[in-house]
Parts: sequence; structure tokens; C-alpha cells
Amino acid sequence: MPLQIFGVPGLPEIEPGADLAAMVLAAAADAGTPLTDGDVVVVTSKIVSKAEGRLVELADVEPSAFATAWSQRWDKEPAVIEVVLREAK
Repeated sequence: MPLQIFGVPGLPEIEPGADLAAMVLAAAADAGTPLTDGDVVVVTSKIVSKAEGRLVELADVEPSAFATAWSQRWDKEPAVIEVVLREAK
């Protein structure tokens, strides 16, 4: 059986609490490529995080001194660095 790789069109914006599996199944079927037993589905960590409600308002993040120093050295947003550091623990 040949390997087929394709994106699934028609997925709406993912909201916290979304049933991601049902959304992917429905979008694939609507696109004419229904999933079957044995298919492998790959999704980005971004949409999984959004469905899980793991969203952060950067304006509410207080960067640490370490995150601020790192952000200056690498020209990145301090709040983004702080969120990455918290997730890496």
C-alpha cells in the first residue's frame, strides 16, 4: 500500500475544549478522504495545546530576570522566553 501524506482542509479555529479527534475525522471525511483503520494521523502540538486550553496571555506574564537577560541577548520577547522556561521545567 502506498504512503499518502496530505493536509486536512476545513478545520475551523481550534477552541479550548474542542473534540480534536472528532473535528479531524469530520474534516477528513468532508474533504473526501475519510480515515480508516490503520491510518496514522499527525497533528501539531499547537492545536493540541489549544484544544487542551493551554493558552497564555503574554500581557499577564511577568518575565524573570533570567528570561529578560536571555531575551536581550537573543532579541526575543521576554514574556515568550518566560513561558518557554516555565514549560521546560
